[in-house]
Amino acid sequence: MRISTSLIYDSNVATINRQQIDVLHTQQQLSTGRRVVAPSDDPVAAARALEVSQSISHLAVQKENQGTAVDTLKSLDSQLGAIHDVLDYVRERVVQAGNSGTLTLSDRQSIATDIKAQFDSLLALANNQDASGDYQFSGYKGDTQAFSGNLSGVSYQGDQGVRTLLVSNSRQIPVSVNGNELFMNIGSVNGVFTSSTSSSTAVVSDGTVSGPAAYTGDHYGIKFSSATTYDVYDTVADPGMTGAPLASGVYTSGQSIGLPDPGNAATTEIQVAISGTPSTGDTFQMTPGDSSDMFSTLKQFVVGLENTSDPGYSQMVADTLGRLDNAMENVSRLRSQSGSRQVEVEALQNVGDDLKIQYADRLESLVGLDYVSAISDFQQQQTYLEAARNTFAKISGLSLFNFIS
Repeated sequence: MRISTSLIYDSNVATINRQQIDVLHTQQQLSTGRRVVAPSDDPVAAARALEVSQSISHLAVQKENQGTAVDTLKSLDSQLGAIHDVLDYVRERVVQAGNSGTLTLSDRQSIATDIKAQFDSLLALANNQDASGDYQFSGYKGDTQAFSGNLSGVSYQGDQGVRTLLVSNSRQIPVSVNGNELFMNIGSVNGVFTSSTSSSTAVVSDGTVSGPAAYTGDHYGIKFSSATTYDVYDTVADPGMTGAPLASGVYTSGQSIGLPDPGNAATTEIQVAISGTPSTGDTFQMTPGDSSDMFSTLKQFVVGLENTSDPGYSQMVADTLGRLDNAMENVSRLRSQSGSRQVEVEALQNVGDDLKIQYADRLESLVGLDYVSAISDFQQQQTYLEAARNTFAKISGLSLFNFIS
């Protein structure tokens, strides 16, 4: 076999290039800390690592949303607490105003002035803006002031929307309350109890049932299938309550029975408590009750205080107390929901922290670098490269002309 000078050069140059490529690849591994620098290094591991990396990216977005959700819910809880405090203070003043026998005209005017100031405070809270400048209680219309008006009348400018944030792959959590649900639609529902026998002793507790929103008409009913069991019906679709019930339960005297709220059947309930021993066939039919909003409640109370000749003063005070109790119960319900959502998001944050560790471990097992092995390979490759260079230098010097000379 003839070994020409060009063959020697080509072979050695190819060897040196190959060794340099190996050294460069190992250098990239050491600098990045990854065994798989390019998909061609391990196609299967590279594909799985891409999936895990995408999951980590999604988790990062969810963690950011979770933090935003917690901050937003804390702000909401703070505002609801402030609203509850205003209503609680107003209630104290209403109770004080109920002592009509000891109040002078000056006292009533002083209370009216105080209530007007609380009205302004409540309206300011209703138009609160969050950290991003959006109106907190405007629903989806965050750039629109929630309420406008004064003591003469207040109107809601927002919508019925509830803002949500994606805090996990399958959970969008509400982080707001619309002003209509919080301030405007506050009322009660009445219940009509009909007995199938004159000996039935069941009665509706207090004759009213507090709901989360104004009840607009007959919608649900309870029918007792025995003295200890009941069925719930949609009385719009089934007025006679003879078809398939929506739900069934065991009746215990005095305990509340939950009925879906027509305005938000998925998340809230109207509670009705019936006491006594019903007979088979007894029914409880829901009917509309009194409905008011916080602002008109305060306005009507101020008008009642300033109207010194009103013969129905005592009834006005009693009605105001009832409406304030409904309003405070509504705020407490929404605040409880906000607190529960905070707990849920914080639990998801803990789950996310665990998932982040698991994803990192999985990614490391797929493409992570064994530094001890890589450093050993790098030193060996450097030795090979140096040997190839030295060998090429010596072989390139072998020439017949050197011996002739």
